[in-house]
Amino acid sequence: MQKIPVTRDGKRGSEVFVVDACDVIKIDRVRDREIIIHTKDEQYYLDFSFDNLEEWLFEDGFRQLDSANIVNMNHVHAYDYKRGQVYFSSDQSKNAKTASAARIHKEHVENAMRLIQTAESSKAGQNQQLYEELFTKIVSETNDYQLLRSYATIRSVNERKRAEEKILHMAYHDALTNLPNRLMFDEKLKACFAEAERTGSMMAVIFFDLDRFKVINDTLGHHVGDQLLQSLAHKLQVYVKDKDVVARFGGDEFIILLTNVVHIDEAAQFAKGIPDLLKEPFVIEDQELFVTASIGISLYPHDGTEVETLLKNADIAMYRSKEKGGNSYNYYHPDMNKRSLHRLNMEINLRKALERGEFRVFYQPIVNLKNGTVFGMESLVRWIHPEWGMISPGEFIPLAEETGLIVPIGNWVLKQACVQNKEWQRQGYAPLVVSVNISAIQFHQLNFVQIVMDALDESGLSPDLLCLEITENIAMNNVPYILDTMQKLKLLGVRISIDDFGTGYSSLSYLKRFRVHTLKIDQSFIRDVTSDEDNAAIVTALIAMSHRLKIKSLAEGVETQDQLEFLISQGCDEIQGYVFSKPMPASEFEYMIKENKQLYIN
Repeated sequence: MQKIPVTRDGKRGSEVFVVDACDVIKIDRVRDREIIIHTKDEQYYLDFSFDNLEEWLFEDGFRQLDSANIVNMNHVHAYDYKRGQVYFSSDQSKNAKTASAARIHKEHVENAMRLIQTAESSKAGQNQQLYEELFTKIVSETNDYQLLRSYATIRSVNERKRAEEKILHMAYHDALTNLPNRLMFDEKLKACFAEAERTGSMMAVIFFDLDRFKVINDTLGHHVGDQLLQSLAHKLQVYVKDKDVVARFGGDEFIILLTNVVHIDEAAQFAKGIPDLLKEPFVIEDQELFVTASIGISLYPHDGTEVETLLKNADIAMYRSKEKGGNSYNYYHPDMNKRSLHRLNMEINLRKALERGEFRVFYQPIVNLKNGTVFGMESLVRWIHPEWGMISPGEFIPLAEETGLIVPIGNWVLKQACVQNKEWQRQGYAPLVVSVNISAIQFHQLNFVQIVMDALDESGLSPDLLCLEITENIAMNNVPYILDTMQKLKLLGVRISIDDFGTGYSSLSYLKRFRVHTLKIDQSFIRDVTSDEDNAAIVTALIAMSHRLKIKSLAEGVETQDQLEFLISQGCDEIQGYVFSKPMPASEFEYMIKENKQLYIN
C-alpha cells in the first residue's frame, strides 16, 4: 500500500510521518511545493524533504545515491565508479543522461545493477537459480541495514515484474499447449489486416479439428488426450514458419494464420502437409494412437475482412471436410452456409429424436452359406423425421458420435434388439442371433457390462443369441481394458464380432488374444473381389486365417451373384448384403422368417 510522507505544519525540520494513500480523500495545491493532504478527520502537508521522497518511491525502484540524486535503478544501464557517474543508456558521451553516485557506494551500486540485470535475463525462467544464488551471496556479505533494504526491494520489484509477465503470458497463451490462444490470434489477425490491405496480399485462416478425438478422451481418459494435444502442438510449432501463427482454438481445434499469401494454392499446399504430420502414431503411455484431421480454409479478403467472419467461414469449411469423412481439407464456399445451418438444425432435432420416438430398428438378415438359411440379423438404427422423412445413417451417425448422443441411441438400440428377438422366439420362430453395433464411446462406459446384462434380463433373451459388434479400431485402443471387458461379456455368454476388419491398424496377435466369435470382412474388400486381384487375395487370406483361428468369417456388403460364388468357393461361413436382402423394418423381417426365405446355393 502506498505511503505518503507528511508533516503537520509544513515547516522544514518538523516531524515527518506517513499516511496511507487509501485514507486520503482530497489533495490541494496551495502554491509551488506546498500541498495539503486531506483525510476524513485531519489535514497534513506533503513533505518534500529528499530522504522522505526516496522512502515514498522506494517500492518502485528509486534509490538515493548521493545528496543530489534519487535514481530509478530499473533504468540504470552502466556505472563508472571512477567518475562517480551512473548512465541511463549505452551512450556515454557528453550528452548522455547521467546521475552522480558517490564512489564510496561503488559495491552497493554494482550489486544493485547485477541483481537487476540478472533478473532481466531470467525472465524466461532459465536463469532463476543463478539469480537466487546471487541474491543469497550479496545478502550474506552485507551488514548495512539500508543496503539490505535496497536489495530486498529490488528482489520484490523483480518478483512483481515476473508475476506480471506470467499473467500477461497466461492471458495470451493456452495453458495446456503453451500455444497462442484465440485472444492473441484475433489480435495478430487484426494487426495483419492493415498490412495486407496496403500490400494487396492475401492471408489464409486454416481451421482444423481432430477426427473422433472424443473417442480417445472417452476411452483412454482426458490425461491421454491432453498429452496427445501437447505432442501435436509441438509438431505444429515446428511446421509453421516464424512469420505465421498457430493457436489453440479450444478442445482439439487449432487455427493457423498464413500471411503474405501470393496464390490461393499456397494455402492448399500448406493444408496438405498437416495429414503428413499425423501419419506417424502418437505414442502415449506405451499406446500407439492414430489420428486424422478435418481442415477448413478461408481467405482474406475473398471470404471476409473481419476476424469473426474469416474464423466462421474457415470453421464451416472444416465441417464440410468432416461431413465427407474427415482426413481432408476444403476451401470455404458461400453455399456451405446453407449446409452449416442444416447441420445445426439436424443436431437440434437429433437431441429430441429419441424422446419423440423417431428412431426405428431395421434388420438385415445374416445367411449361413452352408445351407442358405437365415442364421441371424444385424440391427441397424434408422431415423424417420416427421418432416424430413428417412435420414441417411451416414449423415446422422457421425453427428451422434461427435455430440455424444450415440450413447443413449446405442443403448436404446441394444435394448430394442433384445426385446424384438425374444418376441420372435415367443411367437415360435427358430432362435436367431441378433447383432448390435457398439460405438467406441458406448463400449467404454464404465457400466457397459451391466447395461448389457440389464438388456438381457429385461428382455429375457438368452446371452448366446446376442452378438456385439465392435470395430477393429475400437479393439486396438486401450487393449487391457478391452480384453477385460470382453472376458466379462464372454462369461455372460454373449458373442463378440469384429466389424470392418482390415480397415484399421490391428495386430494379428491381438486378434488371437481377443478370441472373438466372428470376423466381419469389410465391404470395401468385397466390392471389387471379382475384379481386383489384391482384394481377392486379401479376402481369401482373411477367410483362411479365420478358419485357422476357429473364428467364423462373415462377408458384408455382398451384392452380386459373382461375389457370392467367390465367397462360397473360398469357404466363407456367412454373408449379409443386397444379394439376399436389404435392411428392413421388424414387420417385414418377421414376414420373411415366417415364409422361411432361404438363399439358393448351387
